[in-house]
Amino acid sequence: MKNYVQDGHTIDLTNPGSAVIASGTPVAVGDVLAIAIADIAVGETGTGLTTGVVQLPKLAADDIAQGKTVYFKSGKIQLDATGATVAGKAWQAAGANATFVLVRLNG
Repeated sequence: MKNYVQDGHTIDLTNPGSAVIASGTPVAVGDVLAIAIADIAVGETGTGLTTGVVQLPKLAADDIAQGKTVYFKSGKIQLDATGATVAGKAWQAAGANATFVLVRLNG
């Protein structure tokens, strides 16, 4: 196919900040959530994973049911969509006081 570009499982991430983006860090790119595959130095470009299931920190107060749409805001996965980026679907339940949840990215 002449117009194929890539599989879409990754996206380029540019670090415009003042600190390294550590491997495993969630980064919102518009309406897409990507996970830095390796450390990305300030001013450099690296690769972010956009598909698959990853373990991410969650808002402890939220009781997240399996299959529920979840959102990323202020470094945490949560149920409230206000001002947040869609992260994907909860791959398994994570009750209140759980600190992490498995998320199927952008699903």
